[in-house]
Amino acid sequence: MIDSGPPGTSVDNWAYPPQPPSWPSLPPTPPKRPSRTLPIAAAIGITILVGAAGGIAVAFLTRHQTNTPGSGAAPTSGPTSPATSAALTLYNQAVAAMNAAPGFHYVSVSTGPNPETITGDAGVAGGRQLITFNASYGAEQFTLLLVGSTVYFEGNAPAIEDQLGVSSANAAPLVSHWVSVSSNDGPYSVLQPGITVADQAQEIPLVPVSTQSTTVSGAAAIRIIGTIPAANGTPAETAHLDVLPSTKVPVAYASSFTESGTAVTESVAFTQWGTAPTVSAPSGAVAWSTLTTAPPPGGYGSGGSSSTPTPTPSAQPAI
Repeated sequence: MIDSGPPGTSVDNWAYPPQPPSWPSLPPTPPKRPSRTLPIAAAIGITILVGAAGGIAVAFLTRHQTNTPGSGAAPTSGPTSPATSAALTLYNQAVAAMNAAPGFHYVSVSTGPNPETITGDAGVAGGRQLITFNASYGAEQFTLLLVGSTVYFEGNAPAIEDQLGVSSANAAPLVSHWVSVSSNDGPYSVLQPGITVADQAQEIPLVPVSTQSTTVSGAAAIRIIGTIPAANGTPAETAHLDVLPSTKVPVAYASSFTESGTAVTESVAFTQWGTAPTVSAPSGAVAWSTLTTAPPPGGYGSGGSSSTPTPTPSAQPAI
């Protein structure tokens, strides 16, 4: 669980609903947010999955992708092998079970030139994330709460500069204070995606090939082994998804590729299935629209190329 913040903020409450019901049909894939990490050759592209009987292609865009996704063509290979068909069926069941869940906890760790850690609690309509990574601004650390259509942000000075576009001179007074970001605000499109259950279901891309038995934290699981094809100038990856045999919910996901001789990996652990976070708005939040801001070099949350964005002239409110 992520702390709700410094004194004066609200305290999150937790509900424990029953396990998810049987899997529904997969909904259309919504747009995916850019990564908050520094671009690693816009790592990882679009995965196209085609059903064994010539079903509809389902496109998944990973968290690291920074470009606007294009339309992908379905593979033109021959008939699907029995191994591939079984792996694809299990994968689709896992994604559907994930989408049907009322909530879960997850920890995502990326390694490589720009390591990043995201600890989160996803709900159907909201959730929270604690994010840490290194950028040209310094070591960023910040918490996000999604409540309705508003994202509440609290972070250190480097994160305030990069994620919110506040200059270094004005960032210090905002440390340890919540900032509310509305849907019409500049950083919203970067901060909001990825927090909900549906968002997280898109962050386990895979073209399934085969399955094998495995053990995760002492529990029997089925590993779905596959690839993530090269796309948009990014290299191909190997990946796998571990699911529980009975409920088909994911318990672990991992992917890896090599870029310019450097290994880049991502691993995600999923726990607390059926636990839905109830996140409430922090009190005393400052509206982002009242701050002195300007888009950082490379855009909000890009990691930037400079530690000093140039703010537009406006009054800085007292904190």
